[in-house]
Amino acid sequence: MRRIAWLILLLPALLRAQEFRFQQELDSIPVVISGWQPFQPWAGGDMETVPSFCDIDADGDFDIFVGNIGGRVSFYENSGTVMDPYFQLVTSLYAGIELGGPSHPFAGRSSPEFRDIDSDGDYDLFSGDGIGLLHYWQNVGTPSNAAFQLISDTLQGIDVTGYSKMSFADLDADGDMDILIGTYQGDIWHYQNTGSATVFDFVLQTTQFNGIDVGSNASPALIDIDQDNDLDLFIGERYGQIWYYRNDGDSANYNFTYVTNFFDSIDVGDYASPEFADIDGDGDYDLFVGREPDASLAGPGDIFFYENIGTPQEAQFQLNATNYLSLDEGDLAMLDLIDIDADGDQDLFITARDSLRFYRNMGSAQSPSFVREIAGYQGIYANDPSPFFCDIDADSDYDLFCGSGAIPGPPGLYLFLNQGTPRNPNFVLYSDNYVPGSFFVYIIPALADIDGDGDLDLFICDQENIFAYYENQGTAQWPNFVLQNSNWQGINPGGLQRPFRFWDIDEDGDLDLLINERYYTTIQLYLNVGTPTNPQMVLQPTGVLAGFDFAVSGNAPFGFDIVDIDGDGDGDYFGGTGAGGATFFRNVTGDTSAVGPPPIQRHPRAGLQISLGPNPANPFVVASFELRVASNMSLEVYDLLGRKVAELASGFHLPGEYRYLWDAGNRAAGMYFVRLRAGEEKRFEKLVLLK
Repeated sequence: MRRIAWLILLLPALLRAQEFRFQQELDSIPVVISGWQPFQPWAGGDMETVPSFCDIDADGDFDIFVGNIGGRVSFYENSGTVMDPYFQLVTSLYAGIELGGPSHPFAGRSSPEFRDIDSDGDYDLFSGDGIGLLHYWQNVGTPSNAAFQLISDTLQGIDVTGYSKMSFADLDADGDMDILIGTYQGDIWHYQNTGSATVFDFVLQTTQFNGIDVGSNASPALIDIDQDNDLDLFIGERYGQIWYYRNDGDSANYNFTYVTNFFDSIDVGDYASPEFADIDGDGDYDLFVGREPDASLAGPGDIFFYENIGTPQEAQFQLNATNYLSLDEGDLAMLDLIDIDADGDQDLFITARDSLRFYRNMGSAQSPSFVREIAGYQGIYANDPSPFFCDIDADSDYDLFCGSGAIPGPPGLYLFLNQGTPRNPNFVLYSDNYVPGSFFVYIIPALADIDGDGDLDLFICDQENIFAYYENQGTAQWPNFVLQNSNWQGINPGGLQRPFRFWDIDEDGDLDLLINERYYTTIQLYLNVGTPTNPQMVLQPTGVLAGFDFAVSGNAPFGFDIVDIDGDGDGDYFGGTGAGGATFFRNVTGDTSAVGPPPIQRHPRAGLQISLGPNPANPFVVASFELRVASNMSLEVYDLLGRKVAELASGFHLPGEYRYLWDAGNRAAGMYFVRLRAGEEKRFEKLVLLK
């Protein structure tokens, strides 16, 4: 009876709940890093990037495809020209490619390569993976409108027993493509095409091509770098350098001679993956190197770009960009925005393992523009810092709280007091264990006046089910934090650190809570249905925060902040990602002009939709969808461990609307995923099962 009464009291507030719409924008806020402006700074970054260039739409310029450790392929379309390219992210899940999964859980590390292997005038697609297999997708579309169909996950049984990155070339000048495949062990396998230009037949020649061994993670690239009509060989390796073998033979009889294992003094950190393309249309090859930050995380970067300022015969490479496509600080990026120089606009801080990276806002409060200035801001150090700036001592300048990580020892909460001025801060460590407690692995702090008494209270989340509330029982000038609850409002991190922020998202005068979903696929919203002095947080259904779909983009959200970046009075979202990059979602709630989908959804898979009702379900649910074209399809249900628990439909279906019922009476309560696959398209929807 008490429960029913409580629900009746909450019902008016729940009925008032509205949809808050956010729209991802990839390039609307400029970012400059070392003089270079990445094309899509807010694309979220990547790990172990493998670039590949191809004119996939036959418009005369190069487009970029990027493989990564997650097994996906990102597609950046060139909307510029041959000599002045401009790359825009179309999808982070090109052709539905997602290597790995239940059948091959360690088969990430996609490495896309495009070649017209069957001489039909369009590009076919290949990719290696982390376990040594070679995947092949045939282009069943046209030169200007590619459509890829998976033919084989083990092309002709090729298995190089470890990481595979390939390079296609006609090594023996017989008119068809041969393959060199780099392996985890650092050697090169050579497969000769004994078939023809239209029907390939790859035969293994050697697992020790030219006696080459670069140590680990060989990434070969064949290119005629000196314009002498034969192919030279470049090989990236595990520790970020490039080996160079000059071809002293001819186009039909190669003879590779070792020149150096440190080509042009290039060191990109780890996992160097070289790729050559004449990106500026000046007749010579420029160099792009995919990479991963080294252990020291000494610098940012997604893809290094070296412009050839020499000639086609005598290449001379000049480093122009470490972040060619996007902002990327390494991995596990936490961020915070604050007006640190008191000039009226928000500046940006991003963590990179042990220090803060500082991006100054050189624009305005309504039109920001960030420039990366300092890699280790003021020498501030904490292990895996989680920053939160606030004026904790009411002296009109910002101080800094930093959560930290520690394995195996307990983490601590750092407090750096600003002993400078609002315009010229000077941070001095006050304590590295400001709030003693039994925290596990990682601390994430945030402060907010949650009880409306005029001072800031403290919240801490760790990696073992703690969401702790410390009431400030002191004053705004002299805080005194006293633990009130280690599981505030029943919020349970579920064994994972979950970044969070407080913001009045519904503009009703009290603070609401935004927090990462447990598995980092979206942002959850707890609306405050209480008052500014007596909060009552109620978890909202998935979808109330519309526009966030990190499962599609592949960039798991990590540390984030909510700020009014455009001066329109509502809170916009800036998020660090697990890959070390950043994303930006503008709050367009109530903006009738923002009716289009975010740029990240501009890909063929966006047309496939599925709806579930009721959701939550108990125990029946109906899955509804529409097929626009005839296709082979499947409708399946998976649990949180990725196990298939039900198959609702499969087989060939004609165009039309379909509905399928699932009786979940014999399943446990909890979260499930319903997956609809039609042809190469697929769509996931979350389902909550109640009992």
